Amino acid sequence: MTPFVKKTLLTLSILAAFPLMAATSDSVIYVTTFDDENGENSAACSIREALVAAEQNQPFGGCSAGNVNSSVTDVIQLKAGTYQLTKTLYPKSAVRIVGDAATNWNNKNPITNDYPKILPIATTIKGNNQFSLFDTTSIQKPTLILNNVELSNGYSSTRGAAIDVGGALNLSRVIISQSNAQDQGGAIYLSGVSSTLSMDNSIIRNNQAAQGAALGMSCLDGLAFTPRTITITNSSVIANGGSNTKSILNLCGSPTVTMTNNTIAQNVTSSVDGSVIKFTADSLPNTAQSPILSNQASLNLSHNTIVENKTWAALLYDSIASKNLTHNIIAYNDGYSCRHLLGTVSSDTDTAGLSATSNAFNLTAGSTSYCYLPNAVTASSGSYPNINIAHYSQATLLSPLQPQTAFTAYLPLYVLNNTGSNPLIQVSSSSGGVCDGIDQRGIARTNANNNALITAGTQPRCDIGSTEWTTLTAAYLSASNSNQTTVVKNFQAQVDYFQGLLDDPKTSQEFLNFYTLQRDLYKQSIIDYQSQVPYRGVLFDVYKASTPATRQNPDGSIALAHFDNGGYTVTTQPLSTAADVFASGNLNALPTDTDPNLKCEWNNVLKQVVMYRTDNVRSAAGDYSYCRYTITDNTNPSNSSTGLLQARFDNIAPTANDDAATFVWGTSQRVKVDLLGNDNDNGDGNSNQSNYPKGRTTFYVDKNGISAPIKLTNLDSNLTIEAQYSQLCPDESGATCYGGEIYISPKNTFNKFNYTVPYQVFDADGTLSNSANLVLTNTATTTDDTRKGRSGGSMGLAGLFGLIGLASYRRCKTRH
Repeated sequence: MTPFVKKTLLTLSILAAFPLMAATSDSVIYVTTFDDENGENSAACSIREALVAAEQNQPFGGCSAGNVNSSVTDVIQLKAGTYQLTKTLYPKSAVRIVGDAATNWNNKNPITNDYPKILPIATTIKGNNQFSLFDTTSIQKPTLILNNVELSNGYSSTRGAAIDVGGALNLSRVIISQSNAQDQGGAIYLSGVSSTLSMDNSIIRNNQAAQGAALGMSCLDGLAFTPRTITITNSSVIANGGSNTKSILNLCGSPTVTMTNNTIAQNVTSSVDGSVIKFTADSLPNTAQSPILSNQASLNLSHNTIVENKTWAALLYDSIASKNLTHNIIAYNDGYSCRHLLGTVSSDTDTAGLSATSNAFNLTAGSTSYCYLPNAVTASSGSYPNINIAHYSQATLLSPLQPQTAFTAYLPLYVLNNTGSNPLIQVSSSSGGVCDGIDQRGIARTNANNNALITAGTQPRCDIGSTEWTTLTAAYLSASNSNQTTVVKNFQAQVDYFQGLLDDPKTSQEFLNFYTLQRDLYKQSIIDYQSQVPYRGVLFDVYKASTPATRQNPDGSIALAHFDNGGYTVTTQPLSTAADVFASGNLNALPTDTDPNLKCEWNNVLKQVVMYRTDNVRSAAGDYSYCRYTITDNTNPSNSSTGLLQARFDNIAPTANDDAATFVWGTSQRVKVDLLGNDNDNGDGNSNQSNYPKGRTTFYVDKNGISAPIKLTNLDSNLTIEAQYSQLCPDESGATCYGGEIYISPKNTFNKFNYTVPYQVFDADGTLSNSANLVLTNTATTTDDTRKGRSGGSMGLAGLFGLIGLASYRRCKTRH
């Protein structure tokens, strides 16, 4: 059977709808030709023409006007293929240029284990090695957003071979390659105070420049340091530069630079004075040089892998500005891995503005790839020391550079080797006890010790470097029984939602198979849930919450071995009841006995652990029932992890639904009402389910066997109720509850009003339901008996207008 899948419904709905909305948007400018046209062909739309249409907010060439709101960023959609430029593109307004999505909605992403599968970038914008590809340094300095495209073969005799940036530049899943600037910015150059860079899931490789082969920037604006923000995440900077290159990332001015989960490797600079990351003021003592770096600048490196660079210094810094390094691998470079521009720092109290905790360095002076840190830095790492890996070979700790596949999110990167002696795996975090949420591929970091509760003062643990070697880790989960009718309703809502997408003729063919899979999945989920969940059962999706093992595939690729692909066994061990162990963090407080009435079972249909009680005793305030479970890797049975489940068994309130009845005017107007007929207590489960309590009644019955579970919360004084049973309600409110045969009538036989009577019901446990309404309609005010009732004392519009008309008639008679 299809596994029961528990997902966030809103998130999935948005995910499913987004590609449909993107594909049918009328405001998108669709580029229809690979040629570099400029208005001469009205039958086709080129990139250049699309930029003009976006700027002018009107059609141009063969392009539509796009979004005519000048304050909105225009979207320009490209197809898969190569767009050959003949000269530089000059955006003059904010645009987002989107390449082919490069996704397959018929298959899952092996990293996230969810749809769609990501494919290699399929759209290329290419130059001819004679001009820059994009230039946004015009007076408008527009925002340029690029998604799912590769830029290649740009050239500049000065700066910014691929992109010369004057405004904000946002890159997501972009490759910049084979571009060459004679001065700075082989890939990107940031010019002036308006320029910023945000880059995610991107690659900069095989670019050349004298300085900043990957990234260069202006340092001063007039006489002031140029401020800007630079954020680079989940990206790879690979094989840029050459033997005459001074720097790969040339950082200057007054930038705030944050680099997280990146791979910076196999770049080449001058072996005399070149650096991969240059963050120095260059103002040498006893010279007239002006500094190019502000003391207000900052560089934050977290979870980066900086290895195999051939350089004079992989990280070149001086005593200007602040540098914060956490969880980085900066080692195995041909040349210094870290270097102070002016040599050593003489004072044992001078940190040179640098802090470094939980990093992996070669800290052995005189050895290849030595990382020089001031003495004050190494002494201040405290409980989170940097790890000296001088005596570990690279092959011991790291895989070779992985080829770009679906398992690496098509990024060149390294993966840690899972050896028992690898000191880079599961290292205590610093900086407030937080590990970065995901690694470079998008895999969640473990963030905790295996088999231990996270308690105050216990630091999370995660791997050093840009990627995480996930270890099989069972989760600790707490839950209570859900309202089973609500769960089924939510599943049905998803069935209807996806069916609606399938029935919509505007839905793209690309998504039909995915929508069909989702519809059928939720259909099966309803069947599985109703057939497998016991009365008051608590479900634990331990696979969803736990972390699967990382394995090496036969082809050498390294990937997560996801749970739903098989290969794991779950076993359970029920315990007993105790106070909240999760709150106390004290595992010693777990119950040591076994409660025979507590069941904890792996359900192979639902693919979840189910907990329930055979005696159906509800959890007392502050008490929880506990169960241990173990996940075992079938390919390596010695690899297992044990987690803990904490459950509460609560009574779900019954459900009351609106009712209606009709007074027939001109008769006795006494009507019988069946308020319980469409009410239920199915939130806990129903009598068809396993473990349903023998002899349990749906609604409240007192010790004398009398069932009077209906509480009328606001009975109008003009109405009379006659009930077979009446007694005080079980909630000690002092109100009267009713049961058996019930009749309601107006006290006045000629009453023409409609009424609404709110009511609630008690279940067998004495829990009160939601409030529902009994709507009483009088035929004196309506002929179809379908109008809604009103609060006590109201009448229909016809009666009201009749009275108004009568009053007007009498006033007229009085005047005459």
